[in-house]
Amino acid sequence: MIRSTEHAFEIIDTQLKGIPYEAIDFLRNQEDSEELRKKLVFAFTNAYNGEAYYSDEYRVMLPAPLWYCIVAEKHLSEELFEPLLELFTVEEDWDLMNEQAVYLAGLLARKYPEQFVGKVLDFIEENIKSDNKKPYLYCFEALYYATDEQFDRIHSILDRDNFHWVDHYIRVLGDLQRNDTLQKFKEILPKFEGKHTAIELQYYIDVMEGKVSDFQKGTAFCEMRDAEWKNHYQQMEHIFASSESPVEQGTKINRNDPCPCGSGKKYKQCCLKNMS
Repeated sequence: MIRSTEHAFEIIDTQLKGIPYEAIDFLRNQEDSEELRKKLVFAFTNAYNGEAYYSDEYRVMLPAPLWYCIVAEKHLSEELFEPLLELFTVEEDWDLMNEQAVYLAGLLARKYPEQFVGKVLDFIEENIKSDNKKPYLYCFEALYYATDEQFDRIHSILDRDNFHWVDHYIRVLGDLQRNDTLQKFKEILPKFEGKHTAIELQYYIDVMEGKVSDFQKGTAFCEMRDAEWKNHYQQMEHIFASSESPVEQGTKINRNDPCPCGSGKKYKQCCLKNMS
């Protein structure tokens, strides 16, 4: 039985195998506090650097940051904006922490559309300016919750040079099916003549003009995944059932593995496709 917030922290911080359901639920049900917010920020900041969540005994990364990412679903705050976005600049293979971060990006954008989407646009512009090729494309999830007033700025990003993730950006905007986006796509189409981006643009132009009959509109990942976190992670208990294999390898999802959302499709044909 969990006795206190500190006890829950201790369990999550040290548990190497299995999913600490009780400790996660305990923290999710706590009132917001400075202590809890600081812990969440700390976990996000140190998720991959090995300085805080590393077992010297087993020489593996501990899964604690993932558990705190689940706790954060019920403790969304503006303090999480920057540490969450920084997770999208870490060059790691796709894993459950990445997936959970995308889920949180949608939740934060839904709760703080003006503030968080604005921060995301700052983040995108900064990465384009620095000619960054790191996987910041996963923050595009927030655009599903952008306000009408933000779309002039959203569209202006399409005019930027050195935008390495422009095709992914176009796919998210194409899902939103806005008339002003249609006009912007037509405007920039000549700029990308002879490139794959032109194919993406033309496809979504045709979709928005009603020329494509089999288009399946995408939605934010936080709308697709089961909102009950236990239902989602119980399907992956086997990943955390043993400490015999390194945790960081055990949490990786291969493209041809069954999708962890439980759809029955391969990962590359389901959630990974929707995020790429």
